[in-house]
Amino acid sequence: MRIVHLIVGLLQSNCYILIDELSGRAGVIDPGGDVEKITHELNRQDVEPVAIFCTHGHPDHVAAADTLLQCTSASTVYIHPDEVAMLSHYVLPEIGEVQLPELTEYEDGDEIAVGKLKLRVVHTPGHSPGSICLSVDEEKVLFTGDLIFAGGIGRTDLPGGSEGQMWASLRRIANEFPSDTVLYPGHGLQSTLAEELATNPWLAGLNRM
Repeated sequence: MRIVHLIVGLLQSNCYILIDELSGRAGVIDPGGDVEKITHELNRQDVEPVAIFCTHGHPDHVAAADTLLQCTSASTVYIHPDEVAMLSHYVLPEIGEVQLPELTEYEDGDEIAVGKLKLRVVHTPGHSPGSICLSVDEEKVLFTGDLIFAGGIGRTDLPGGSEGQMWASLRRIANEFPSDTVLYPGHGLQSTLAEELATNPWLAGLNRM
């Protein structure tokens, strides 16, 4: 497995290219802008994108999804059903109206293959109703979207956000995942669950069951 990290879009969001080195297939996670940068990296890595995965529907995580779907071999955009209305029709500053009709819904517990790799969907609402994390269980890797950052957590004051759901989702991650799980967030630097439980003021008080 290889992970390529790109910083894209006006809000400097993290986009990840997850590569199965055995098959040369790849998944693009949270293409929040700069489609040329993403396609250049896909070509440079000489991989075949098979799907686009969105951790949630906010524009800074999906802005390039439509164009990427049209100009690469990726066949679908995955999104949680609670985000479909947001992602299927939205307006972006300086871009205008964008529609994504080719959507595939995924829900908690679903597993999606990228070559031999399996991404497991973990529904973690709080930042938005359909926010999810993507776990590559065998590699102890978790793409956290806007749930957990290095030293912080996602906002809950946007439409559809919920402080109560955010705490439940954080507690779920703390309890269900090994402490040496590597976290790849939607913004900022990567970390580990152990590091965040020890130093992140939002997570330090969570009890592991």
